[in-house]
Amino acid sequence: MNHLDPLWLHSFTAIAGSGAIARAAQRVHRTPSAVSTHLKQLESALGVQLVERSTRSLRLTAEGERFLPYAQQLLDLQVAAQAALRPAEAEAVWRVGISEYFMPHRLDQLLALLEAQAQGARLELLWASSAQLQQLWRAGEVDLAVFTSAAPVPEARLLRREALAWVSAAGRSVSAERSTPLVLLGLDCPVRQIALAALARAGRPHHLRLTCGGSQAAVAAIRAGWGVGCLNHSAIPPDLNWLARQDAKRWASPGRLAFYLLAKPMLQPVAKALAQWAA
Repeated sequence: MNHLDPLWLHSFTAIAGSGAIARAAQRVHRTPSAVSTHLKQLESALGVQLVERSTRSLRLTAEGERFLPYAQQLLDLQVAAQAALRPAEAEAVWRVGISEYFMPHRLDQLLALLEAQAQGARLELLWASSAQLQQLWRAGEVDLAVFTSAAPVPEARLLRREALAWVSAAGRSVSAERSTPLVLLGLDCPVRQIALAALARAGRPHHLRLTCGGSQAAVAAIRAGWGVGCLNHSAIPPDLNWLARQDAKRWASPGRLAFYLLAKPMLQPVAKALAQWAA
């Protein structure tokens, strides 16, 4: 058997589906004479008559009826072969960075919100320090970032402000006569900066007993009785002791913590939904 040109097969299946050369030509975007030529070439290659012609219409012969499903299978196989070699579309990935201080006890709700907004994209969530998140944003390695900052950040949206509070382990007393042992994060942590500035203004004796790499490590150290910590309200676990409830004047809030939001253009709808959720 001779080679069967896909163009012949396209014209033949179009004729079978439309019942006329002119309509078949419109389907395959060719001239009627080209479609007629394709049919003749296909019949010559197969050695059989596929179509019976009349003055008004065309109809398939018995051989044409038997050959039609094979012609369609050959065309479908060609499409499948081309698709198999076509590069797969890259999966959309949203890289989202969230400050450890940002409502950690509502993290399940935050994840549900992001997944509802994802529209099929795969989420990569990074729970990290604000300093690290800002570095990643500047490097273009996150698509959306929620972080804290002691000063306004250009182009960032103010997401929310939260009061800070001094906390200690439950059942632990903190002496008013001695230097206060502190459990804080590193030098680039806005909470540390606000807390130390407040103590300096008040002239309160204090010393750093433990510097942690993350807020959850700080919570664990405070819970273990290593010292007094400073946390925003939504990040305080229920088992820690709010010192202001014992002595409101001595342990007054050192200030407020601001959360900012940066998002790439494609994630602006997500940023809007997140802002409404966090309000």
